[in-house]
Amino acid sequence: MKSKLVLGRRPKCINDGCNNRGQFMGTYRKDGSPAFRNYCSSCHHKRSANKKGMTVSEWTHQSHPYLKYRKTYCENAKGDKAGWLGYKCTTTIVHTLQLDVDHLDGNPTNNDPDNLITLCKCCHSIKTNMFADYATKGRKRLGLAY
Repeated sequence: MKSKLVLGRRPKCINDGCNNRGQFMGTYRKDGSPAFRNYCSSCHHKRSANKKGMTVSEWTHQSHPYLKYRKTYCENAKGDKAGWLGYKCTTTIVHTLQLDVDHLDGNPTNNDPDNLITLCKCCHSIKTNMFADYATKGRKRLGLAY
């Protein structure tokens, strides 16, 4: 019989200064006790990313169908794509969570890198309304129509 996860049994992260608990591995030992990493989830992601020479965001999204193409800036602020929304973005990006990867043709299943553009949340919502992306065939097929 597998034992329940008990927070008190979870080991502390072995990184100095980190007070988080070790991450559950999703497996159990032969005696039925849960297996934990020596590192919390955050420290594990940092270590794994550093080993590959990546940022944590790049490492966690490396196998995602389109987030792996997300840039660190709004492409509407760059000269090559600034004209198509009719203005140049002036948003100051302080965190990658302010950025979305948009499908230019509005089809969420078309993850071709040439069909993807990184936009800040503001530019993304304006582009979605301008081109009625919420009503494209790809969204209707997936049951995402509004």
